[in-house]
Amino acid sequence: MSVEGRVTGTGPVPATMAPMEVDLIFGGNCFGKFQLPQVKTRSGGSQIKIYDQTIKVLDMTAFTGFVESIIKDEALVLTLDNGQCSVTAFGMTGKCTYRKEIGLKGMNGLATRIVDVADDMVTFLVTNPSAMEIDHGIGIFEIQTQDGESIAQVRGPLEIIRGECKVAMSISGRGQRPAGEDSIMVGIGGETEAWTSETIKFVQTPLELTGEFLSFF
Repeated sequence: MSVEGRVTGTGPVPATMAPMEVDLIFGGNCFGKFQLPQVKTRSGGSQIKIYDQTIKVLDMTAFTGFVESIIKDEALVLTLDNGQCSVTAFGMTGKCTYRKEIGLKGMNGLATRIVDVADDMVTFLVTNPSAMEIDHGIGIFEIQTQDGESIAQVRGPLEIIRGECKVAMSISGRGQRPAGEDSIMVGIGGETEAWTSETIKFVQTPLELTGEFLSFF
């Protein structure tokens, strides 16, 4: 995980905050630990960069709730808490407990549209306004009517990156031709037993069916 942020100082005197380990809290529950580097604070704020590190998930239920919020919500709050650190200023060092709420943009439902259909393959354009990225591996999705009736199943790699990306998936299990163009793309699962096979089920996004897609029926 890589993070860039900004820390605002509490006064005109520069201070040094020692490196520390903090809890990652979402929904009141800690799902992992995170290492913060040394930070020199200033009254105007200081830039902080946290480079790639592996985070061990301590509470899968809390982590899954965090991922669900990332996928579904427009915005969410992650709290860094219980950081036991020392702060040095004026040549003196004091102990403190670090806590900070961080506002994050979510994927806001993961807007998706069809941009191409050819040879039993459909290409989607996926828009992710969040700074977060998730690689779901090979995902299985069902395209459904508004009433939940299956139109078709699609399968393929879903790596959600920042901004826009194109995802190509194979079409299978076609049902009856739908009466209209409005549908819902619903995550069913993945090809592996990884945690992403569960979180992919949070993808439930409106999808407008194109004439090319409907020509398969």
